[in-house]
Amino acid sequence: MIAYIHIPKTGGQSLAYMLRSTYGLFHCDAQPWLGSNIGDPSVTRDSVVPKLELEDLQRLKRVYPKLKSLGGHSITLYSGVDTLWTNVRYLAFMREPVARGASHYQFHIRHDAITLDWNDWVNWEVHHNQQAKMLSRISNADDAIHNIIEKDIFIGLTERYDESLVIFKGLFANDLNLAYKQVNVARDNVIAKEILGNKEKCDAIKEYSQEDLRLYDYVVNEHYPRFQKEYGPTLESDVMAFRKNKSAQMNKLNLLLFRLYNKAVYKPALQIYRSTH
Repeated sequence: MIAYIHIPKTGGQSLAYMLRSTYGLFHCDAQPWLGSNIGDPSVTRDSVVPKLELEDLQRLKRVYPKLKSLGGHSITLYSGVDTLWTNVRYLAFMREPVARGASHYQFHIRHDAITLDWNDWVNWEVHHNQQAKMLSRISNADDAIHNIIEKDIFIGLTERYDESLVIFKGLFANDLNLAYKQVNVARDNVIAKEILGNKEKCDAIKEYSQEDLRLYDYVVNEHYPRFQKEYGPTLESDVMAFRKNKSAQMNKLNLLLFRLYNKAVYKPALQIYRSTH
């Protein structure tokens, strides 16, 4: 089973559609059982979605007894997926932390109902080192690296998105339908570009992303190259071939079945649980 750890602003919505298209009824976009309202009125999106623990996954397994893939901002490397399902292959994407931070702030300004100004955002600890937080319960790069190695997690790079997909499919998920379209893409990058062109703001992101920077350096220079090597000498040509055909059709029937089950079974189960707890 594929357990996709969706780190915000790393290209995850496109990958979610691939999983839905491939596995249909047997894919779940996991949601918090008690919702995402944690008492902060400025939070309306994915910045602080509660993370699922083992008991949450046990409830989810009753709703999806034949699950083949799951993902979402609620799934972390320490949620316990591999304690309930066998042959779990963890998957995540990472992105250069400064670029990711600028993109995340831009998303916040454009999509959240209540927004923070730049200084408040920088001082808002809850989203600091967000990449490390998804891979380490203590948000520590060394701990995340230990977990990555121990669980042999595949981490793709947003900057090498197509190549990462080809490697993952070739090594771990031959049945994965890689047809995709870009989803949740900003109409422009004016805000992000302004941040990236401002040294003071870039330094501020670096300051609150120290663990992410160390973790990203490890993934780029040590972890990801191992999978490139393991794939073999045809990688470049296979990526070129994929790019020529990546507009191939998604499985529309599976997308429909995913939506129907999500609407008719999963969401009602969530609503019942939330109304009684």
